[in-house]
Amino acid sequence: MDLSALALQLLSGLSRAMMLFLLASGLSLTFGVMNILNFAHATLWLLGGYLCFSVFQWLTQAGGLGSWALVPAIATSMAAMFAIGWALERFLIRRMYGRELPEQLLLTFALILVIGDLIKIIWGTQNRRLPVVIEPIEMLDSFVNPYYFVIIAAGCAVAAGLWAFLHRSRYGRIVRAAVYSRDMVSALGIRIPTIYAGVFALGVAIAALSAGLFLPVMSIGLGMDMQIIVQCFAVVVIGGFGSILGTFVASLIVGIVYAFTILIWPEGALVVIFLILVAVLIVRPWGLFGSEQRT
Repeated sequence: MDLSALALQLLSGLSRAMMLFLLASGLSLTFGVMNILNFAHATLWLLGGYLCFSVFQWLTQAGGLGSWALVPAIATSMAAMFAIGWALERFLIRRMYGRELPEQLLLTFALILVIGDLIKIIWGTQNRRLPVVIEPIEMLDSFVNPYYFVIIAAGCAVAAGLWAFLHRSRYGRIVRAAVYSRDMVSALGIRIPTIYAGVFALGVAIAALSAGLFLPVMSIGLGMDMQIIVQCFAVVVIGGFGSILGTFVASLIVGIVYAFTILIWPEGALVVIFLILVAVLIVRPWGLFGSEQRT
């Protein structure tokens, strides 16, 4: 295999890694801050993708914006999913605080079924993809889809933004403090439920961003949420729950390893990912960048 083919595969792996990061970062935040294992996170991602598709279709038909309609479509779907995430936390997820893991899984699995049926009723069972026209560019004696660079840049920008938010903003410091001692943060007069609602809604909005970026290069459809949630859990466990840096590094590992393994052993690409997961759990059960102790 020549150098250009390897470079293209690396580019594909990096773009896949950023898509996984954008989805897994919300899952990591939700569990790291709230101790809620949201099994329906990928289904909310799927819902955000369908909303983005509908807004894009409306903008291109009514407004004539063309491919540039993708930007307001993603922004609109993110805003809608932020509101949906806030409402879900307020009326459903909030009742799971302090409950056992099986109860959390039952509730979030029920959300998967409900949201899946809503998608069937509104959008049907056909797969959806945005018809965005992207001209390939020549690079390394081959043609490359420049949209991959958009995905990679978006993933890096969100990673940097989340890090700055958690480490440089007052709200982010409160979120980090709540991870380690919720009672102390509550004793300072800070409303923990509001913090939790914001974190959950932010994670869902970032998932909607991931879905919107995903649509121009691949179609989405029912069942994809169950496929991708497995890889997201692998990313979060490898990186460490609650660690944005860990999620970012684990996404790079999973995305790049998957991209190259699929060339050599297509049917065993996921097997290799889970072998890495097992190895990390043996050496560091709390993940590469996770915290060993958390209250």
